[in-house]
Amino acid sequence: MHPTAQEAPSPRGCFVTGTDTGVGKTVVAAALARCLRQHGLSVGVMKPIETGHTAGTSSTSDADRLRAAIGTADSLDLVSPYRFSAPLAPLAAARRAGLTIEIERIVSACKELAARYQYLVVEGVGGVMVPITNHLTVCDLIVRFSLPAVVVSRATLGGVNHALLTVEALRQRRVAILGIVMNHRVTPPESPDDRLQQEATVGLVKELSGVPVVGPLPHEAELDQAWETGLAKIVNDPAIQTLADLVTQGAP
Repeated sequence: MHPTAQEAPSPRGCFVTGTDTGVGKTVVAAALARCLRQHGLSVGVMKPIETGHTAGTSSTSDADRLRAAIGTADSLDLVSPYRFSAPLAPLAAARRAGLTIEIERIVSACKELAARYQYLVVEGVGGVMVPITNHLTVCDLIVRFSLPAVVVSRATLGGVNHALLTVEALRQRRVAILGIVMNHRVTPPESPDDRLQQEATVGLVKELSGVPVVGPLPHEAELDQAWETGLAKIVNDPAIQTLADLVTQGAP
C-alpha cells in the first residue's frame, strides 16, 4: 500500500533544468525516464509548469511526451498542474491568464507521484532563475522538491558561461547537482572552427564546473519528424546511460 501524499518521503530521482529555454530538457528528461524504466525501475514523470502549448492543437506538449516516454496512466493534470497557452515565462503567462501559480499545488502533486514510484524525473521550465510567482523562481521549486538537479546545456559557443552561471545559482541555494548534459539542439556545423568551439566548450565545462559532465548528445533529426523513433535512439546513447547511473547512485 502506497503512503499518502502527506506521508510520502522526499522523492528519489532528479529535476532536469536547463541553462535556457530550447536547450533540450524534454529530450533529456524523456530519454532518462525511459532508460530508468528499461532498467526495471518504477519511474514517474512531471512537468510542473508548461507554457506555449494550447490544448487541442496538433502539436504534442512536453508533458504528453514525458507521459508517452514511460507509458504512464497518470493524468495530465497530475503530471502538469499548470499549463498556459501563451509562449511566455511562467509568471507572465499566468498573469496573462489571470491566474496565480500556487507552489503548494505543485508540491502536493509531486508528493503524490513520489508516493507511487521509486524515482521521479521532473522537467523544469526555462532556466533556474525564471520567475514562477512574484517571489519564487524555478530554483525555489527545485529546493521545495528536494531533488538533485541535472543541467542541460548547449555544447556550442556561449555554453561555458551559461553552464557555470547555472551551477553557481544552484550552489548558492545548496542544490545538489548530479551532472551537466551537453546537448546539440540542432545539427552542429562541421567547419574546423565550429568543431574547435565545441571541444573547447565541453572541455572547459568539464574542467571548471566541478560536477560530472556527459555528452555531447548528438542532434537526432528524427526527433523533429518522428519523436518516438528519435527518442529510442537517444535512450541508447552512452550519455543517457551514464546519466541514469548518476541518478540511481544519488546526490553526493
